[in-house]
Amino acid sequence: MASPLIDLAEIDRILFIKLRHIGDVLLATGVFKAIKTAKPQLQISVVVNAGTEAMLTLHPSLHEVIPLRKGGSLWEQVAFLYRIRRKRFQAAVNMTEGDRGAFLARMTGARYRVGIDPRGRGFPGKKHLFTHLVPQEYDGRHRAVMDMDVLQPFGLNDGTPHVELFTSPADDRCVWELLKERGIDRGTPYLVVHPTSRWLFKCWRDEAVARLIDRLEAQGVRTVVTCGPDNREKSKLTRILSTIRSSPLVFPGTLSLKQLASLIKGSALFFGMDSAPMHMAAALGTPVVALFGPSDRTVWHPLTAEGRVIVKEDSFPCIPCKKDGCGGSKRSRCLEAVTVDEVMEAIMQVWRPSSRPEPEIFVPCRS
Repeated sequence: MASPLIDLAEIDRILFIKLRHIGDVLLATGVFKAIKTAKPQLQISVVVNAGTEAMLTLHPSLHEVIPLRKGGSLWEQVAFLYRIRRKRFQAAVNMTEGDRGAFLARMTGARYRVGIDPRGRGFPGKKHLFTHLVPQEYDGRHRAVMDMDVLQPFGLNDGTPHVELFTSPADDRCVWELLKERGIDRGTPYLVVHPTSRWLFKCWRDEAVARLIDRLEAQGVRTVVTCGPDNREKSKLTRILSTIRSSPLVFPGTLSLKQLASLIKGSALFFGMDSAPMHMAAALGTPVVALFGPSDRTVWHPLTAEGRVIVKEDSFPCIPCKKDGCGGSKRSRCLEAVTVDEVMEAIMQVWRPSSRPEPEIFVPCRS
């Protein structure tokens, strides 16, 4: 028997729990905007994995973003639970099928607890931690649309998520100053190339990325190359840079997530793989050209009307295999088959040289 709908009139404080990766957290923002629109005075708090909170800070729909550190002593975990319980949330929503989120939702003491129907997955009795279960099928919908399912018990879900990412004026000014120091002056359009991912099977060939950068620079397109702080990403970027002949501007994992967002926001175009920065670009309104291979583009494509997704489905009917490279090799032949010419053509179709205005106030910044 289905549980009755939760009346938002009874809710003043609600906790959402999204214990996933950076891109997953960003794609959840459509949920917060939708429920805040339904009840503007609602105080929304969100628990996320530490290191992902930058995707939510400054979001106008949110009252509080609470990072949860993995591990820690038993005392630290008990203190965290006590801190959450003291907030007296009236509703708690676990946005994933994870066990940690389910347990945390129960420990809030909230009257209403919403979760994804585990359908037998996880620990025994898990479904009984919730008052309302949401069925969720992996039916080809985008991940951001699937996230909206958790609003069903509140009588909401128009299926149209508005994914948003916000930067501060200080981070915007800081990035502009870094660009000026490295030769990109006010009014100069630039393109961001982010060729890395912690998941190497999502990445393009090193030599192909290097040739692409050389061709872009040769055509007068100022190119800014970035990667994340993970050592695997930095190693890949080092290999790419070792074979290029041009001189792009490079931020080798030295920007914070908010600074990377500011950099992408100010760019004329973003090129990259299926990764969190790709979703950041789409959320910021920057045109995107992205490569897809093993991962499902129907679920993870950039939510933007401006851009192109390159995927070799005609040549590789196994797409999307969702595997860790061909034969577990960390290398995906469907991505390696993409040519530099194909990517250049897509970029030139989308490229509209323009730049955002430079902030007037100087803020010292370190990268």
